[in-house]
Parts: sequence; structure tokens; C-alpha cells
Amino acid sequence: MQIIEHQNIQLNNLISYSTKVKHSDILKLTQYISDNLHVLDLKKNDNIIFAEKTHDNEETVNVEILIPVQGEIQKCNEYSYKPIFKLNNAVVIRHEGNLSDLSRTEALLQDFIRDHDFKTSAGPYYVVIRNGDQNSNNCIIDICIGIEYSSA
Repeated sequence: MQIIEHQNIQLNNLISYSTKVKHSDILKLTQYISDNLHVLDLKKNDNIIFAEKTHDNEETVNVEILIPVQGEIQKCNEYSYKPIFKLNNAVVIRHEGNLSDLSRTEALLQDFIRDHDFKTSAGPYYVVIRNGDQNSNNCIIDICIGIEYSSA
């Protein structure tokens, strides 16, 4: 698998939604959100990003989902507004396949970081390129981890 260094990600006008969800349902949730943005008079204009904040157990995770949108975001208790998301100097690896195998791909990236003596500054963040099918097969997710400039 190819690992790409020195990547910068910047997205503007985002909805941030934090919740607790089964790890296996993360992509279903991102698809549901994407399919229902029209209710808020919004349109997704880039890939959805998510970050796992904490794991309650092996199945459940606290996750933040960032959705870049076109349109004016109204205040709401269910989500918050982020004017900008930046991840600078990231190393990125692409995962293709089942969501349940994502941790193996991420382990390859973590090994790369350790082998190069990089110090992480942020992440991991997961960029959903393709959601896959109902069972989270055939998904494409870029795993991005920020690296301190002094160590890259």
C-alpha cells in the first residue's frame, strides 16, 4: 500500500456531529447524514471526515463526523458549526475493502510513522471517499495522521 507524506487537507463550512455509535455502523451513519442534508437546505460539497474520539468498548465508539456543506448552517442543538477544518503535513494511506479491516490498514500507517521516527500532531482522521454497500464492504477511506514539521 502506498503512503503519501506532506499532505494538507482544508475544508470550509462544516457541520460537526458528535455521537456514540457501533463501529460497524459509522459508514451507515455518514450515508444517512449525507442523504438527509436536504432537510436542512444544505448540500454536501466534499468528502465526509470522521474521527474516533474514544472507545467505550470493542463495539461502541464516540465519533465526530465533519460534513462540508454548501449553504447557510443554522444553529441547532444536534450539531455544531465549524468554519474551517485543517490538517497539515499529514501522512495518508488509502484503505479499500471492508470497514472491519480498517484497523489493519491504520496499523501499517502507524508502523510507517514509527519507522520514520515521526511525531504525530493530529489524527487519525478518516476521509470517506466511497461508503461501500450496506455491509460496509467495498468502501474506500483515506486515513490521515498529522505529523509535526520538525519530525518530517
